[in-house]
Amino acid sequence: MVLDTTVCVDLLRERAQGIHGAAYHALDALGDSRLYLSVYSVCELNTGALLSSNKPVEQRRVADFVQHLTVLYPDVAFPTVYAEAAAALLTAGTPIPVMDLLIGITAKTNGLPLLTRDRKHFDRIPGLVVEWYGPDDHPRRAEG
Repeated sequence: MVLDTTVCVDLLRERAQGIHGAAYHALDALGDSRLYLSVYSVCELNTGALLSSNKPVEQRRVADFVQHLTVLYPDVAFPTVYAEAAAALLTAGTPIPVMDLLIGITAKTNGLPLLTRDRKHFDRIPGLVVEWYGPDDHPRRAEG
C-alpha cells in the first residue's frame, strides 16, 4: 500500500497530539500490509517541514517517519505511464495537480493501491486502485 501525503500528514498530526485518529485506524485496518511512500510525498513532507514555524523539529519528525517506510522512485516505465495519464486527463478536461499525478503514477507503476484521505484527484487516474478514509471511518476501495 502506497501512502498519499494526506495520510502521512494526518499520521504525523495524530502522533503529535497523542491520539489514534482516522489515519491510524485506516492503517490499523490494513493489518500487516507493507507500506510504501512515493519520493514525491517525501518531497511534499519536507517542503511542509521547511515552511513550518519550527523547522528543525518538523524536519526530524518527517525524517523519523520516512525511515520506517520503503520509498519508491520512478522506474523506466514511469515517464510513459505518466504522460498517458496526464494526456488523458487533459483531453477529458479533468486535470489534477501534478504532485498528485506523480504520486498516483508511482503507485500504479508499482502495481500497488494508494491510501488517501483526498480521493477526488486520484479517482481520475485510469487503472489506479484507490483506498480512502474519512474523518471517522475505515478504508474503502475504488478503481480509477
